[in-house]
Amino acid sequence: MKRSVRRGLGFAAGLLVVVAAALYVWLAPPAHERETLFTGGTILTMAEGGVAEALLVRDGRIVAVGSRAAVETQASHGTHRVDLEGRTLMPGLIEPHTHPLATALLGSAIDVSGFRYGSRAEVMNALRQGLDQWQPGAWSLAFGWDPVLVPDLDPPTLAELDALSPDRPLVILSQMMHDAYANSAALRVAGIDDSSPNPPAGELGRDADGHLNGTLRELGAIGLLFAAMPPPPEGSIDLLLNLQLGGYARAGYTTIGVAGPVGRAKDPVGILKARLSAPDAPLQGVIYALPTQTVASATPESPLVPGGVVGVKFWMDGSPYTGGAAFAAPYADTALTRDRLHLHAGHMGALAISEQDFAAAFEDFHRRGFQIAVHAQGERAVDRVLDTAERVLAATPRADHRHRLEHNALITEAQLRRAKALGFTTSFFIDHIYYYGDRLPDLIGPDPMGRYMPLKTAIEAGHHVSIHGDHPATPIGPFRSFATAVLRKTRDSGTLVGDGQQLTRLEALRAMTTEPAWQLGLDKDRGSLEPGKAADLVLLSDNPLTVPDTDLRDIAVLGTWIAGQRVDSRKATAANAGLLWHMLISFL
Repeated sequence: MKRSVRRGLGFAAGLLVVVAAALYVWLAPPAHERETLFTGGTILTMAEGGVAEALLVRDGRIVAVGSRAAVETQASHGTHRVDLEGRTLMPGLIEPHTHPLATALLGSAIDVSGFRYGSRAEVMNALRQGLDQWQPGAWSLAFGWDPVLVPDLDPPTLAELDALSPDRPLVILSQMMHDAYANSAALRVAGIDDSSPNPPAGELGRDADGHLNGTLRELGAIGLLFAAMPPPPEGSIDLLLNLQLGGYARAGYTTIGVAGPVGRAKDPVGILKARLSAPDAPLQGVIYALPTQTVASATPESPLVPGGVVGVKFWMDGSPYTGGAAFAAPYADTALTRDRLHLHAGHMGALAISEQDFAAAFEDFHRRGFQIAVHAQGERAVDRVLDTAERVLAATPRADHRHRLEHNALITEAQLRRAKALGFTTSFFIDHIYYYGDRLPDLIGPDPMGRYMPLKTAIEAGHHVSIHGDHPATPIGPFRSFATAVLRKTRDSGTLVGDGQQLTRLEALRAMTTEPAWQLGLDKDRGSLEPGKAADLVLLSDNPLTVPDTDLRDIAVLGTWIAGQRVDSRKATAANAGLLWHMLISFL
């Protein structure tokens, strides 16, 4: 008996060893290579010369790029060789404006987006089904409410919200994250009642009798809800965030700019810095903190510091799709604006920050050396930023500050030239054209359509122009954004929006590589394939400069490299397994 028990225990131990070894092999990252030679395909350098036959990387840096014959002579004996097999290698993509923490956390929310559903009935059914399933945490959260993409999507009433979830707090966040809807339980836990005043930079929706109707507008009000939500379980945020960083890598990105660390976490900046600086991180990034996430004595970090805080992020207005953009002219008076967005005739989006408060904050962060990025959709918002900057820069000149204007839906040619003269740079949320272009006439009228997201005008004004996805406002998809910058076609009807504002393919690729590298202060290190620069690379199925127009959105990403090392962007990695284990033992 004892002998059989010992044999059984020995067998079990052996089996565990085999399983552990298999897991180690399965989860192990790609082998570390000191030197790699890439040949056999098209290499787009995004630098002078444009196209090369070979690229040699040594110790994370590009050693040589050019003809195969010339580059191979510099390769060492035993160098690792990668045959591109006719595919295209180019600099890793750079996303200058995204929200990875919010994207990670909202990935577990109930999906009610207009990207997936086409009617109010479908949205409400998805919401009911989601609420019937197990929900992590003490609150229920849905994301993606979009009355612009879903044509009959009236706002939910407070009575509807209470019927859906009588006792459990429920929050529905709009796609652009500038509107939210909360049931009575959520309002009660957040300490919001009929006597509550509007918070700074926010509005509490009310009915004709002055009672709360469950609608909360802009970040100042929505923040009251999220501050009341209990944080996710310990360790879960780290795992979700690392999984999300892998998602960016799978899409072809090697560097991101976090434009405001928003998300339910005790220390969003600390969590982002920890994950972006981990030795096995699948992505690099810099952070633009919120003004409240810095201390009075803080100064910016170098953009080369993993997860370095290089700047601060402000919102000067809201979303065009909630009535929040501070355009120069009133919103159009249409069925969409009246019946879906509930905007009155002549509605003008409000500026989110007073002139006095913004001037004081801008001057403070500018003096301390931070790069300042400002969300500005409408002309009035842009004017507020430029007027303030002009006064501050006259009193406190600072060379090469690279302050940023973000989104720029209806920025004018004159404003672009003024911004260039003041040293600003511009980044555009081009997905507006693809997803929302067909509804723009009902929002802003037909006249401004020709200059909506005026990328070409910005380039002609001398700007370093980048394009971004502002995730989770839109799904991650860089070649969808690339195709939209080139074609300017809408998703549903294929309508051309802004004829004359199309970028060439090379301009659009630069807007995803060299230009955002410059905006993030990384132009000497990344963004193009030149000797001495970091070997941050992406391998593509097709050449974006030559593939037919119809296939632009379908270019596939086959792999990325950071500092010459192949990125392990799988979901099942040793790093994610370790984070999962840490999360599990926190429950014990």
